[in-house]
Amino acid sequence: MTRLTSDWYRDLVRPILFRLNPETAHEFAMRLLRSAPQLPGALGLLRSFAPPPQPCTFFGLRFPNRVGLAAGFDKNGVAIPGWEALGFGFVEIGTATAKAQPGNPRPRVFRYPKEEALINRLGFNNDGANVIAERLRRLRDSVLAPSIPIGVNLGKSKAAPLENAAADYLESFRRLAPVADYVVLNVTSPNTPGLRALQEHDSLVG
Repeated sequence: MTRLTSDWYRDLVRPILFRLNPETAHEFAMRLLRSAPQLPGALGLLRSFAPPPQPCTFFGLRFPNRVGLAAGFDKNGVAIPGWEALGFGFVEIGTATAKAQPGNPRPRVFRYPKEEALINRLGFNNDGANVIAERLRRLRDSVLAPSIPIGVNLGKSKAAPLENAAADYLESFRRLAPVADYVVLNVTSPNTPGLRALQEHDSLVG
């Protein structure tokens, strides 16, 4: 199955996606995964690509395997059932900010095929903590409620001054922590001006 999956992606899916602008390709993939629960048989098809389970437990959370989706791909938590069907052991959504924001101007995703690399300068574009929290709440109350851990990655709103960063993070935390299995504070992105200053000792312990 692994060989068939890799051949299917390399020979069919990858050439199609690489004809698209990289951000357009990302949006196309997200639309497909988001619509999967509404398409008859789609989740079952995705499950055919899932790896065998290798369960493990960390920090009191049970993971069906150690491979998870990192923050940055599904920023708004719109395709969690699709990711679970594909076999991810956990999904980390975000980065989410207290207020909705559009991110950086386009173009902001750059593909380097020879290096097999992608540069992401999206800049924390997301629907905002309130909308994302309500989306997760509805999902957890539905028949599609995830059985894998769901993490939420929190970032500082671009409009919030650094001296108000703690309050900005706390606003997002209060809204999203109740619907998350774990929370990550993002102070590493180079796409929000000044964010990395929060890695300084005084910022972390102040």
